[in-house]
Amino acid sequence: MYRVVIVEDSKLLRVGMIHTLDWQSLDCQVVGSAGDGLEGLQIIRDTNPDIVMTDIRMPGLSGLEMMEAAIGSGCRAALIIVSGYDDFSYAQCAVKLGAVEYLVKPLCDEDIYRAVRSAHAKVDARRQMEALQQRLSTVEGSKMEIFKTYLDVGEGIKSEYTKRAVEWIGRHFAEDIGVQSVADALSISESHLSKVFKETLNTTVGEYLTNYRIREACRLLRVPGSRVYEVAASCGYNDQRHFSVIFKRIMGMTPNEFRAHSTGI
Repeated sequence: MYRVVIVEDSKLLRVGMIHTLDWQSLDCQVVGSAGDGLEGLQIIRDTNPDIVMTDIRMPGLSGLEMMEAAIGSGCRAALIIVSGYDDFSYAQCAVKLGAVEYLVKPLCDEDIYRAVRSAHAKVDARRQMEALQQRLSTVEGSKMEIFKTYLDVGEGIKSEYTKRAVEWIGRHFAEDIGVQSVADALSISESHLSKVFKETLNTTVGEYLTNYRIREACRLLRVPGSRVYEVAASCGYNDQRHFSVIFKRIMGMTPNEFRAHSTGI
């Protein structure tokens, strides 16, 4: 359900839009209406609507001034501008405010329905972004805590072999390495390394390496303009698809999703 506020100084037009349009068929509910910009601003702040449909020229505040103030207060509603004037300067201002439609009076029902459907798309995109950002925050927070439990152990490692293995992985994680590579670098058997590593950090060398790489990938994906294939290569994955599978398994989302919403793109 989409929550709608209508701000229109013509009572006849305002009441007509509220009571004659089939809002239910548009999955909408009119949660407030006002006859001037000042009242409209207060209603927008009180109801936090998904869609605002407003006239431009009104007593108190114009529709544009009202929306500028509302946006400044955190309003993220999709905006539909209604005007009795086919004025290019008004249209320019509407575009700057992110309006989805600019309707010129006299209005017909189909114009309004089309505008509301356009607003649906913008609201849906915002909701999806908010949901993903929340998911990102929750998942990233929990995963980062897991990472911290054994990726930043530093001087706390009691086993000399484990400490050397962790340091070596930190220097070579971007290369094509595995457990045997680490064991060879330390001049010990793979089985012995695996045993002491598990006893010390309660995880395997392979799991540690994978999580280390994904933590570094998260850091790199936050860099604006980062490309997934470049991040994958920088973290030791020559196959981007394989990297994406591993990343999603650990972080619960794809690298593209993480990158887009971490960098605000």
